[in-house]
Amino acid sequence: MCFQVRHALIILRQPKTRGKLNASAAGKTWVVVFMVGIVIWRVWETFRKQGSERGQTTMLWSFYALFALSCIIFGGTLLEFFLVNRPFHPVVSLAGIVLFAAANLVRATAIRTLGRFWSLHIEIRAQHDFVREGLYGYVRHPAYLSFVLEHIAVPLVGNAWWSLAVAVFVYVPLILFRIKQEEVALVAKFGDAYTIYQRQVGALWPKW
Repeated sequence: MCFQVRHALIILRQPKTRGKLNASAAGKTWVVVFMVGIVIWRVWETFRKQGSERGQTTMLWSFYALFALSCIIFGGTLLEFFLVNRPFHPVVSLAGIVLFAAANLVRATAIRTLGRFWSLHIEIRAQHDFVREGLYGYVRHPAYLSFVLEHIAVPLVGNAWWSLAVAVFVYVPLILFRIKQEEVALVAKFGDAYTIYQRQVGALWPKW
């Protein structure tokens, strides 16, 4: 499987000579299928039923802003791949695929740990539990970490450096701002217990 993926990526930027037209078309088709699969997965994940516990939601605009940026980054990756003439690096693409898989594994684990309290919004419930199990014992926001990794991974797959810049300089700062606002709500809810948690556990990266 890895060999097939690598082979498909290598042939994407080969010169379009008469003997290589079919190979190049097959490689481009593979990337299109990959990107379409990502879009379908993200749309389903975004709008599927979330945790059963509903609560008070704040900063609702940030959800739509992040969703719009996701569309820009993912769509921009595809446009750059096909329209911008630049060297293509298969190793970078393979690294992006691995990072994308890791990001979704982290997010799936975080969602499973939160259970009914999972939400894509800043949402505090009346009976909200303070979760420190699993990945939450290493980072305070593993789901946000997964979003950051995913939005870096996708441009890497397409060697889309402009889309990567949008992810790093626009998407990531918005995530960090949202984390800051969410933690204000969490401190208000859990008090000193969450303040201690902040000192002991990193937001997006473990404190070793």
